[in-house]
This record gives sequence, C-alpha cells and structure tokens, in this order.
Amino acid sequence: MGLNGLDLNLLVVLDALLREQNVTRAAVQLNITQSAASSALKRLRTALGDELLVLVGRQMQMTPRAEALKPKIAALIAQIERTVARDAFDPAVATDRFMLGTADYAAFVLMPAILKILERDAPHVRLELVDLTEHCVGDMLAGKLDAIIAPRSYVPVEGLRARTLFQEELVCIAARGHPAIVDGRIGPQAFKAAAHVRYQPGPTLDGDQNSLLQPRRQTASSTVLTCSSFAALTFMVGETSALAMVQERLARRFEDLAGLEVLPPPTPAATLDIALFWAPNRNSDDAHAWFREVVALAAKGI
Repeated sequence: MGLNGLDLNLLVVLDALLREQNVTRAAVQLNITQSAASSALKRLRTALGDELLVLVGRQMQMTPRAEALKPKIAALIAQIERTVARDAFDPAVATDRFMLGTADYAAFVLMPAILKILERDAPHVRLELVDLTEHCVGDMLAGKLDAIIAPRSYVPVEGLRARTLFQEELVCIAARGHPAIVDGRIGPQAFKAAAHVRYQPGPTLDGDQNSLLQPRRQTASSTVLTCSSFAALTFMVGETSALAMVQERLARRFEDLAGLEVLPPPTPAATLDIALFWAPNRNSDDAHAWFREVVALAAKGI
C-alpha cells in the first residue's frame, strides 16, 4: 500500500479512468475486465475520499477533485514511464567506448573487420584493446572490461556468457629452408627435439597454458623463449631455427612478412573455438548487445 492507504498500482487505472471517463473503455485500454476496473474505481474512491466519477444521465463526469487530479496523474505516469524506459541505442550518434581483452592475434585477424564496421555504422564509438592477462575475467565481472576474445579452452566459463566466433586450426611454423622440414612437414621426433618459441601472456586464466596452443603431448621439451606477442613470435621463428605452434590465420598473415614455412602440425592438434566472453549483467544492455553483434558479424567475414 502507498500514501494514505492508496495502492500505487492503482494510479495507472486512475489515469485511464480520468482520461476515458468511462469504466468500460478504461478496462479495454488496460486489458482488464470491466469488473476489475469497477473494483479499482471503488478502491480509489475510498482511498481518495472522493467519488471521482459520477453518473450524470448516461455519462460519467469528473468531480472537481478528479479534474484537479487528472493533469497531475497524467504527468506522474509519463514521468514514471520515462524513468523506467530503456534509452534507444543509436550507433550512428553513440559515443560509447568498449574495452576488449584479447591477444594481439585477434588484433591482426579480427580487428580490421571490426574497425570497418565501426567506421561505417558508428563513427564516434571507440574501441580499446587490453592485453589478455589473468586479471581479465575478474575485471570483466567487475565492470572494468566489456568483453574478452580468447579460445574457449583458455577462459573459465563459469559465471560468464560466451559466443563462438569462429574455429581456428593450429599449424607448425618454421623458418623457410629449415633443415627439419622433410616432404613439406616436420615429424614428431624432429619437432620435439627442436628449440621452441611459445606464446605466453602471463599467468594463465585457467592454469593450463598448453590448452591455448597445443595438446600436452605436443608440448615442446626445449622451449627457449616465451613472449606475449604473437607478431614478435613469428619473426623470432622466421629468423632462427626455433619452431612454434600458432593459429593458421595468424601464420598466413605473417607467412611472407616473417619468412615462414606454414606446415601441418607434427601430430593431430585440437581445433580451437575462438569465442567472445562477457559478464551476465551486460547481456541485456542494448549498446553491449550491439557491440557483440558487430564482433560476430566481423568474424563471419574473416
């Protein structure tokens, strides 16, 4: 119950009754029965101490008290509707900034397509990339980060929402002319015996860095270097005798630039599901939902 014993839910009914000055039409407008509208009018009369609507001939007319209340109730209802209404998101004029946690792999493979969409549809929206670290999930749940792009196997999905963007195959990369290459591939034993360069963003999100790039059985026995940049990794491989396992799209981007041979994996490797992750409390946010669709649309074209 509200002020002076008035159930505030009845204000909507009162607004319709005063506008229509007819119980039947008010009931139709509110999608309730005529008896429910009549019952509400009775309760309103008791709570406000006034007849509000009286029958004159065949028509209902407002009392002076009702006439004084009518514009005030209408304004109050309109204010409530404006207060609870969701602001429409218009990408053409939006000035939102989205922060995305990801490795530079996604920056090379996916960001150009995302930026093309932003340039076309949302020229004032800004996107900020944040290095993928063990803090990203916590930052996202705390509202400091809008989303993460990473392999599903890399991020603990409990408490998160996720959407697969595309699948990625793993390949072996080596410098062109590498002596271990025989008939266009490197065998398991030669791969195991070679020096390796491995991507390492820092402490892992799920405690198992191997799940990001390669199965345990393919883990190099002699990793000589880890680095937090996929781009740097490709050049290190291209100019040394070290080998690495990376995503195929990345390898193809740097194949000529870094002087790489892109080879099949020495042993079967799992396909990676590259996914977009976000916090559940952002799921129904219009701007965030639009941004997720932009990322998904960009992923379709790569």
